[in-house]
Amino acid sequence: MKKLILIPIIATLTACGSMKDIPDRKTYAQPSWYQDCAQEGVKGWFWWKEDYVYACGAGESKYAQAAEEQMDAIAMNNFAKRINGKVNSETSIEIVNDKKSSRTFISYKVSDTAIRRHVKSEKGHFTMGGRHYTYVKLEMKKTVFDQLVAESKGE
Repeated sequence: MKKLILIPIIATLTACGSMKDIPDRKTYAQPSWYQDCAQEGVKGWFWWKEDYVYACGAGESKYAQAAEEQMDAIAMNNFAKRINGKVNSETSIEIVNDKKSSRTFISYKVSDTAIRRHVKSEKGHFTMGGRHYTYVKLEMKKTVFDQLVAESKGE
């Protein structure tokens, strides 16, 4: 009987001991790897190197899970834009009676895009003023990325 009571207590204490504190900040910050999010890179040593592509995303919400979902969706959208995206860009400048006005319109159109075999390589999370701020850097092998680009073009 003692074992039946003791085992759940030990399991609970072990689970609580593996928890990680989320820092509470007084000022807004971003991880340096997020600010400098590279589009491509190489990982490995000497002759065991492999090319990778990266996509970053950020999320912000008063709910932790919502912030996580935002960051994942934005990072995945950044992959999708590069795999299967089309950009429509237009700038017009009009000068009438020596008065200039300009307008710029940019839109991204991303069709349904298959994205497979990516991993989260880095992740950051902090809270500030009762809101959760999350950051992620996804990585994908360049060979997989190139295959997805070819598939999107129908090759």
